[in-house]
Amino acid sequence: MDEQSLQGYLQSPLENPSAQSKTVAYLEQFKNSSDGWKICGQALLQGTASSDHHKFFCFQVLEHHAKKRYNAMAESDQQLFKQMLMSWLHKSLQNVEKEKSFISNKGAQVITLIFINEYPEKWPSFFSDILSLLQFGQNGMENFLTILKNIDEEVINREVQQSQQDVQKSTLVKDAMRVQCVNELVEAWYKILSDVENVQPQIICLCLDVIGRYVSWIDINLIANDKFIRIFLNHLSIDLLQESACDCLAEIINKGMLPLDKIQLIQSLLKVLEDTKVLPPSESDDSDFQAKLAKLINAAGTQLIICWSKLKKAGSEDEASKTLSIIESKLNYMFGFLANEADDISQSVHSFAKDYITLLKQSPNLSTEQKGVIKGLLLTVIQKMKYDESYDFDQEGDDEVMFLEFRKTLKILFQNIGQLDPNLLLSTVMEYVLHTLRDWKNLEFMDVEVAMRMVYYLGEAVPNQQLYTDPVKWEIMQNILSSLISSNIISQTHFSVSILYFELLVRYDRFFTAQPQFIPEVLSSFLDERCLSHANCKVRSRGCYLVARFLRSHKNHVHSFASDVFTRFQAILLSPNNGYQNMFSADDQMFLYETAGLLIVFSGSGPEKQEQDMRCILTPLVTRFNAVLDKLNRSSLNEEQFLPHAQCLFHMASFASRLSKAFSTQQTMKLCGCTTCFSEILPVFLRALTVRIHRDLIHSGVRQYLHRMIICLGEDVLPYIPVAVTHLLKDPEAKDIQEFIPLINQIISKFKNHITPFLQEIFMPIVRTIFSVISRPTDSLDTQATREKMSLKSSYIHFIACLVNNNVVQVILNQEPQNTKEVLNTIIQGAVDATDPVCQKSCFGILKKLIEIWDGSNGPLAFQDFITNNIIPSCFVAPSKPEFDLTDAQTMLTLQEIAIVQKTIHQKQGQQFVHFLQSKYLPSLNLTSEMAQEYCRHVEQDDVKQFKSFLKAFFNSFKS
Repeated sequence: MDEQSLQGYLQSPLENPSAQSKTVAYLEQFKNSSDGWKICGQALLQGTASSDHHKFFCFQVLEHHAKKRYNAMAESDQQLFKQMLMSWLHKSLQNVEKEKSFISNKGAQVITLIFINEYPEKWPSFFSDILSLLQFGQNGMENFLTILKNIDEEVINREVQQSQQDVQKSTLVKDAMRVQCVNELVEAWYKILSDVENVQPQIICLCLDVIGRYVSWIDINLIANDKFIRIFLNHLSIDLLQESACDCLAEIINKGMLPLDKIQLIQSLLKVLEDTKVLPPSESDDSDFQAKLAKLINAAGTQLIICWSKLKKAGSEDEASKTLSIIESKLNYMFGFLANEADDISQSVHSFAKDYITLLKQSPNLSTEQKGVIKGLLLTVIQKMKYDESYDFDQEGDDEVMFLEFRKTLKILFQNIGQLDPNLLLSTVMEYVLHTLRDWKNLEFMDVEVAMRMVYYLGEAVPNQQLYTDPVKWEIMQNILSSLISSNIISQTHFSVSILYFELLVRYDRFFTAQPQFIPEVLSSFLDERCLSHANCKVRSRGCYLVARFLRSHKNHVHSFASDVFTRFQAILLSPNNGYQNMFSADDQMFLYETAGLLIVFSGSGPEKQEQDMRCILTPLVTRFNAVLDKLNRSSLNEEQFLPHAQCLFHMASFASRLSKAFSTQQTMKLCGCTTCFSEILPVFLRALTVRIHRDLIHSGVRQYLHRMIICLGEDVLPYIPVAVTHLLKDPEAKDIQEFIPLINQIISKFKNHITPFLQEIFMPIVRTIFSVISRPTDSLDTQATREKMSLKSSYIHFIACLVNNNVVQVILNQEPQNTKEVLNTIIQGAVDATDPVCQKSCFGILKKLIEIWDGSNGPLAFQDFITNNIIPSCFVAPSKPEFDLTDAQTMLTLQEIAIVQKTIHQKQGQQFVHFLQSKYLPSLNLTSEMAQEYCRHVEQDDVKQFKSFLKAFFNSFKS
């Protein structure tokens, strides 16, 4: 071998890119050579592969040949391959200097690959061969165990099975091992575990790991016996071994067994652990060991519950009752670990706790003791949900993320308790919360926060139909919420408490319907330093959203004081020196403007006052918009300098849009007298469409306002549509058209025939613009551009569907005949394109609608010819394509649409359609007359659902 070519091996490309590249090429050369494995095997045996990187290179080559070429080798070469590997292994174990772990592990991996191909038929002595490694002392033991571990990972372990062939191989290997070698392997394990004084701890831990892997499928009596249990117990008292011993015992407990045998095994194991004082753990025990013990108890608990469930299903009530007593006698361990300060230890027994709750759900009535257990469990969950003092709210790192994930698992326990006994959950939470509220000023923020969080979680743990309709539960909730508001707990300064308080007010909005006297105080808390003027930006930001939600929920209760609240809101939005722009992000301000609009509309004032208030908010926006736009038109800023000004234009238009959210229809805006003030600023915003730099951002803001004005102004917006459309369609990119189509679809849906002349005029320019953008060449590697074009095609189909479904199909049919034909052909193309079943379904929906409304007199094309030459063939071409997956749910919806199209043609044409199918079209598909006749019979007789089933069977057969 060329040592120089190996220099780059195991080096980073950054260290020596040329050497590394050369080595990769050299490796590929050996992989592709039929004799590469021989050269590498001889290099290992003869010692010429002396350095670690040289050895690893050789094993990489051997691994490749074992995976890719071994089965194609001659039998003599296969025998030589095995002999080389085993000879190297024996030789390496005889050396004074131990091989590096990554070398010996790679060797074990290659041996395992040969094992997969050879055992048991061609290499029946395999396990005898590797048992012989034990004569080489500790190195031999380590290699022996490593190979067994690799065999489990590659062949036996059910978690990594990927095919039926893998499962069959695993079964074959296990069956052969049970007959040939399991007893010898177990005896070898016992000898390794017994010699604690002379065997290194890491080897004993590896042996325990191997036993844990194999115990799931070997005879349990080989391991769960006195001699092995004594060894395990001894290991539990040795610091370096106790964690591995614990894991091994957990695997023994998890082994599949008959319920009564499993129960006896678990009882005996736990009894021994109790007698030897391993359970319960002492405070001095290492936390990692306690985590392993927690997993052991979790395995015992969950397995006992599985046994209980099996006994219940089998009708063995007495045995099930005894098992339940055993389970409940172990709950003290579960509670001990669940309450542990270390979250990883606590989380280890969550499955036990959750499964026990699930068990109790199957009981008709809970005993007093069981209710006490559940209450204790709930209080433990609450305590564990508290933030730790070290939690960093400013810079949440890995520890904080882990705690929040841990909270989610606790929440699951909380919700399960709610499903088990909602009354117990509510009463316990009320008791806990009221106790906290009485003394909240003397408590840490985490105590206050967790009490409030439990109230918040109640809304998810107890179904609404129970929470609000059950008088007892609703009384408890009202008691909790009224006490919460009256306690002035919102004065607690930590921002997490503040946010949670306002979240609660919005989550339980029905409370204020029952007790509206709290609304003024709550609104006041939203507006002052407790929320919108809070020192923490997170509270302010969330408050902007929540106050809008709160007002919408209680619009019928705020009219008497809405005007006063609006005045205070004006101070937030309009005062030039309050710095609100720095206090709130643009998104936050969106909600503030929405809230201002709601206050004006909900105030109950006359139209004149409402218009005055609305102008008071709108005028500063328009003034600033004009000023910025005029500045831009007079200046020559570059793109980077232009961006803040473009953002300002976008935000001013967006704020005005959000202000109009208070109006749901044209009628509501008219009743409030605000039509004029909103229509007057529409031409102001449209002026910005002429700006070319950052046009996507500016256009987005103007489009938002147009969308809202179509809803709120109705036909008053029509004069502005041509100007807007003209500018929005000028030199567009794919994204521009993509965002424009929802606007034009809204215009079509809203105004229909009122705008037909204008639509007929702009229809083909829109279509040509779309296909011009789609046809522009793009880099094949530009996935973003590809996605945008696919999305644009989909939007085009929705545009045509919008015209057809809103009965303005004349917009298409009254075009020049060639243009109409071109557009209809695009729909046919979309219908037969099976790569996008959603668009395909929409295309067939369009064709169905055309058949219903187009009788030939309302268009320049011959309708009958279009059906005969285009629509009918598409119904057969589309599902005949290989891409049309008849097992896919979305494709089946398309097939249903195809069935509806044919049924619609039959309704329109009757026997004319049947005759065409039977005499002309179906014979052209090489169908026999009997098959054509059967098809036509289904067309005539079946309903759509039956016809769809027939079509599925027909095209399955047709494509095969």
